[in-house]
Amino acid sequence: MDESSNPVSGNEGVTRVNRAGGIAAAAKRYIEALRLENSALPMAAQAASALESFLDALALLCPERETGPDRARWSMAARLSMREVVDALRVVDRASPGVVSATVLARAAAEAVRWDLVDRHTSDAGLWAWLGELFVTAHDEALQVTGEGDTVAREYLRAVAYHAAALDQQMLKAGFAIAQLIDLILPSLLLVREYTDAALYGVDVAHRSVPVRLARAAPFEGWRFVTVSAADMLSDIHGDLTHGQRPSGLGKTDLEELRAAVAHLRRQWSSSPPMRRFRRYPFDIRLNVVGGYDETKSLLRGDAPEAVALGTGVWRVTDLSRGGVGATASIHIQGGAPAAGDLVAFCPEEGTRWHIGIVRRVRIAESYTEIGIATLSDRPDLAQVDDGRVARELFACDPVRRGEAIRLVGPVGSLGDDDPLFVFAKGSVVHKLRPLASALRGKSFDLRVYQVV
Repeated sequence: MDESSNPVSGNEGVTRVNRAGGIAAAAKRYIEALRLENSALPMAAQAASALESFLDALALLCPERETGPDRARWSMAARLSMREVVDALRVVDRASPGVVSATVLARAAAEAVRWDLVDRHTSDAGLWAWLGELFVTAHDEALQVTGEGDTVAREYLRAVAYHAAALDQQMLKAGFAIAQLIDLILPSLLLVREYTDAALYGVDVAHRSVPVRLARAAPFEGWRFVTVSAADMLSDIHGDLTHGQRPSGLGKTDLEELRAAVAHLRRQWSSSPPMRRFRRYPFDIRLNVVGGYDETKSLLRGDAPEAVALGTGVWRVTDLSRGGVGATASIHIQGGAPAAGDLVAFCPEEGTRWHIGIVRRVRIAESYTEIGIATLSDRPDLAQVDDGRVARELFACDPVRRGEAIRLVGPVGSLGDDDPLFVFAKGSVVHKLRPLASALRGKSFDLRVYQVV
């Protein structure tokens, strides 16, 4: 294996680049194998083997330590290479229909759905249309399908499960653990035609559509994705892990990552999954967005004209609520788009008050980028805080009021101690702050709740 495809190198910077290069090299190798006419294996077995081997290569090449640039480079390589593998399988299928099984084709499509999500791209309607055609051909007369057996239905359910797993919000290693969990619990997943209020997503398979989140009691014609049994199975797995038992089939998965994956899927697929707390209202106004902890801090000080200029006029609000804002921008964004987990400051162009929030969602399409920002504070301020050793300037998300809670945001590692803090309020009044919970760690910041004593 040459250096461009070698996932291991003595130089960490080279290692990061080579992992992405290794993905491309692996895809090329398995695609070439599909073109060999003198293989000892029948084409059907070759196709299945090439797909599984490429998926194994992705797992081996996943970075151990992930940064924003690492993830972007790696996930793009995975997404593009997976599409090349899919295209190669489709070429074989068109040349000799039926040689590659519909199940293998559907599995390849499901994995392409997965890597679109991991790379934070919008759902590909064409990919879902092809997957829907495979499903309709195999199961059009059915009223209910499960993920049992080696069937197209199993792979279609896998794709819907990926779509419903919020993979874009996870670190790469966690994403692999979630995919392994989904593989284990596929037999417990259901697609049904009849109405059930237990359904989380709906799919209009007849029109080859992308799955949509279902509102309670909302009218919908099509198949419904039901996770009740799978959620029960996840609860059993969680119980096993709590008692130190590792479920069979997950022996190679890191325990910490497995626990996080189980907790994440249980939350997404429970009878009370995460829901929007506030109603969204459509808007069409410009939005200023400034990313980064230091840039946001400078902005609140009033000494960041360059940062303000960089964030001005690039984004347009699509929807607004008490809990946050959705916005889109041209695909070409100076300085790059913020990533999920980034701390940002944002303000409508016509407004005068900056808010701070966390980027929860990023979607990239051919002609635009879409982000969703959850508001941390609509009246952030800089507070002088002292721990008895050193004074620091931190973000205060809430006003300082005796007896009330206040959320502080600081650099990574700055709020980990359980010692009380002292904050200087207006009029030179000093208040003691007692920590109420452990610090929550973001990508470039810590968030912690304190009580003002």
